[in-house]
Amino acid sequence: EQGRTALQLGQLHATLATHALLALELRFAQLHVDGVHLDVRRDARGRIRVAGLDTQAHVDLSDDGRAADWLFSQNEIAIRRGTVRWTDEWRGAPALELTEVDLVLRNGLMRHQMRLDATPPAAWGERLSLVGEFSQGLFDRSGDWRSWSGTLHVDLPVADVGELRRYVQLPFDLQGGRGTLRAWLDTEAGDWRSATAQIALKD
Repeated sequence: EQGRTALQLGQLHATLATHALLALELRFAQLHVDGVHLDVRRDARGRIRVAGLDTQAHVDLSDDGRAADWLFSQNEIAIRRGTVRWTDEWRGAPALELTEVDLVLRNGLMRHQMRLDATPPAAWGERLSLVGEFSQGLFDRSGDWRSWSGTLHVDLPVADVGELRRYVQLPFDLQGGRGTLRAWLDTEAGDWRSATAQIALKD
């Protein structure tokens, strides 16, 4: 609506899963996208748009979950050398751009693995990563991610607290400094059970 480019795709490489074709299903053995540019924006009213779509108007988490079922039934989805631009008009913060974004999602029989790596601006710190490994119940749908069990690992090698404060509400009152964060979050059947963190701060 505002005339901005909200989603740009580079090269797309797809390998169809032959066993799925026999069942007349569109399923990929591999789906790789190279060079994705994604715009994510929160307007002054707090509404979030992803790729130009109003998430509150276009995404209903109470639907039948067919899109999520399809996503988490693909063997492998990989995005390489992507860019995500986050603009927060609600907080009035400058636009934040993550570059060299790599996302890999692998799905198997009742198992889901994912890894996200991204490079923030130099003032923020070093390249960050999120790694998740989850399992689902035998009779659960593939897309019912809210009932998964597993571990999510967060790794921030170096982060600037002052920069973080401009974009997120920190759970503690800290004006500045640089530090490292490694955290493990465990979930069981969709409920967060425990968290372990290693934090080092200076200045």
